[in-house]
Amino acid sequence: MSEQVIAKALAALKQDRFTEARDYIANYGLSGQLNLQHYLIRGLAELSLLAWADAAKTFTAAVTQYPDHPQLWSNLGQAEENLGDLKAAAKDYERSLELKPDEGDVHGNLSNVYRLLGRNADAEIMARAALDHGAPKAQALNSLGLALGRQGKFQAAEKCFIDALQLEPGNSSVLANLANLAIDQLNFTAAWPYYAKARSLNQSPMIDRDEGMARLLAGDYAIGWKLYQQRLKLPRALRLSPDCPLYAGEPLRGKKILLVAEQGMGDTIQFCRYGALLARAGAELIWAVQRPLVRLLAANVSGRVYGEDDQLPPTDYYLPLLSLPLMTEKFAPKLAPKTPYLRASRGAQLHLTSQAPKIGLVWSGSPTHERDHERSIDLRKLAPLWQNLKAQFYAPFIGAGLEQIGGFPIIRTDQLIGDFLDTAILLLQLDYLITVDTAIAHLAGALDVKTYLLLPYCPDWRWGIEGRSSPWYNSVTLLRQSRYGEWGMVVDSLASELC
Repeated sequence: MSEQVIAKALAALKQDRFTEARDYIANYGLSGQLNLQHYLIRGLAELSLLAWADAAKTFTAAVTQYPDHPQLWSNLGQAEENLGDLKAAAKDYERSLELKPDEGDVHGNLSNVYRLLGRNADAEIMARAALDHGAPKAQALNSLGLALGRQGKFQAAEKCFIDALQLEPGNSSVLANLANLAIDQLNFTAAWPYYAKARSLNQSPMIDRDEGMARLLAGDYAIGWKLYQQRLKLPRALRLSPDCPLYAGEPLRGKKILLVAEQGMGDTIQFCRYGALLARAGAELIWAVQRPLVRLLAANVSGRVYGEDDQLPPTDYYLPLLSLPLMTEKFAPKLAPKTPYLRASRGAQLHLTSQAPKIGLVWSGSPTHERDHERSIDLRKLAPLWQNLKAQFYAPFIGAGLEQIGGFPIIRTDQLIGDFLDTAILLLQLDYLITVDTAIAHLAGALDVKTYLLLPYCPDWRWGIEGRSSPWYNSVTLLRQSRYGEWGMVVDSLASELC
């Protein structure tokens, strides 16, 4: 019986009848013990159907029973990678390579996961191993180019992409990566033709999203927001799956609309200001935001504010927060509701040790951010600030980076912070804030706290490519790297300016 099921399921799998192949094994599993072939066929069918959670469940069961089979581990890694569980995927790819070190494809997969985790040097090593172990050359060169580009090795990265295109001239992903590499160097003239060529070969929402962000960075807001809207077609674009229609411009008077946080907490803070425009149009607002923002927004926005994990009331429409500029047709930042649009009541007080100016210092963002290596700064590089300024420094944040304080003259405040309302209360007690590009920069801007924002050479799209004034926040001054990865001149210039 088992052999007949395997034969039928395998034939269906080879003929791309994936649902049939999966169901053969699933039905057999109701009464029989699954062996290695059963797991492989069922799991491969689920991967082909993009049923990532089912595939992860199948291969988790498989590696429990067959822990020394490398393909099971690599397939489990593939499922977890597509589910967004990158740390688990990395461990499973690593286990697969321990069992079979010469698998070029697995080296390539692990390279991409390492890059997404910000482990770019490791990603480069794995991409080179993929080339050495016979992975498809164009694919491996593409992975190597991505890893090199993330380390600022732009010329070497470009050569990898060009070599990959010589092997596969119609590869739209490589063309899009060439465009993104040009954007990393602020070379818009080179980028636009690459995006256009990539799109002519493949109408991919990822290409549209990437060019959308590039257009926004260049200040082309009308085109940028329209292209960026295509991000919603990508897998895992939203953390929630609302059971109502996406808002598409219908009359809002008397309607309930769910405003959904979709990316980082800084994005939620930046774009919550647009909710007032929908409220003025007669909508009842329901918010689903990250838990640490619930109290802050509940005290500042129209409507009812819920955490993402709460039971949400029924609504007529939903709208992701970063779609608000497009749907309200307030494309340019100058048309957005003005600052300050957030306020905070009195709460925990800073412990004042002197009458010197009180300066907040934030040098670290989330280490899981793909480009955190470009925005976060080793605390030691900020030493010119406390060496030259007569001030009391505070660290008004929690999480990664605080372990670097050591003997530096910085007062921790994490014991006072439970959520972003607490952080807001602390920020309002400062004379000014110095920060890298993380959520606290948006919070300070929304509160109208005087802020100096330290930006990498190619900043996030919302800060534009030139100038010291922020297009979004009147109280924020932008300080930019003049060369990739070079923070010394930025910090020295700021220290001189504040003396």
